[in-house]
Amino acid sequence: MRTDFAPFLAWSQAKGIITPLELVSSGSYRKMVLPSDESKLLSQSKSEGLVQLIQAPLDACMVGEDFETLVDKLIFEKKQGSDSDYAPWLDQFPTVEDFSGMPRFWTQERRDWVKQFDGGQLETRMDRDKLRFDKVDDQWALACVDSRSNFLPDNTYSMTPVLDMLNHDARVKTSARVDGADRLLLEATSDTIYLTGQDGKEEDSGNDWKSQLFGGFFAGGNNEGSTPSFRAGEEVFVSYGNFDNLETLCNYGFVAEDNVANIESFRVRVMGKAPAYLVIEKDGSIDNLFNMISLTDLRVNLLVESEIELLKEYNGDGIISERNELETWAVISGELDEAAYEAKTGIQEAEAKNDTMVASYLRGRYNTLQKGLDKLKVDYPDLF
Repeated sequence: MRTDFAPFLAWSQAKGIITPLELVSSGSYRKMVLPSDESKLLSQSKSEGLVQLIQAPLDACMVGEDFETLVDKLIFEKKQGSDSDYAPWLDQFPTVEDFSGMPRFWTQERRDWVKQFDGGQLETRMDRDKLRFDKVDDQWALACVDSRSNFLPDNTYSMTPVLDMLNHDARVKTSARVDGADRLLLEATSDTIYLTGQDGKEEDSGNDWKSQLFGGFFAGGNNEGSTPSFRAGEEVFVSYGNFDNLETLCNYGFVAEDNVANIESFRVRVMGKAPAYLVIEKDGSIDNLFNMISLTDLRVNLLVESEIELLKEYNGDGIISERNELETWAVISGELDEAAYEAKTGIQEAEAKNDTMVASYLRGRYNTLQKGLDKLKVDYPDLF
């Protein structure tokens, strides 16, 4: 990945792309940061309470009606080499080696190993994605489109110069729109562009390094009574969407262990029945809309003979009997505890192998599963 940004920045400016942010690199890590002059940032404020981070004419972007069209366009432009109108931008694109974090480029042996510890959800996702992979001839181009494209209001795809240099955190509050001049505008609320802390120092909130460095850019980042402090050179993040760790791993090649948008699934087995799969939401909730049908099936499958008559008045919502409800959650808690144990075992094995990507993926899974267990301990203390 190139770190000489001058040709790309000159090309972007010539294309009419405007940003108050600065593109810098730290080793192999590339990021967009707050400018040295705060007035440069605030001068981009076009609406009350909003700061414009990116302004990009659509004719400077690579646009397609679907991902296959965008892949074909990228392949064509890449083959043009220096003759492509997008050449200075394409020179900044990752190589296949840079995409090594994406499971689509892992060995089958590595994916089979992970399958022991994540309930098989990664391999299930890979099986589903294979249909998309088989539609294109160039997996590098597809990986670029998957990791660098954004949706436009008319549901077409766009790869947008400069915007694709911003890194992701689900806590960031941003919005994108296309104005009447066919320009893509990326904006953020102005009160989220500042680091919290009365003395201008980073708050140790117990979150990951991003929130400690740039907590004020995240939703809820400002503490009551704190004084906003502009910190030139601090990284600016955007949210690609409310993606769980499986999504960011598969389509972007990274995970956040404390991802506030993460959800996880786990298997629940009942003898003589097909297993059910339950989803744990980011707050540890299991009794949620995702699981309504599966929870009903589990309750019915765990009925004893004396409770069969109760089904006549059961509409699928809520408990059937106190006994049945307790047994249902006892089975769920046992399976959840096993899934958490498997993830924890996988973390230890990944660390022993120095496989930091898998270790982070499984830590994120374990953290979410543990939230589910913690919630069950409060709701059903007699089960523990």
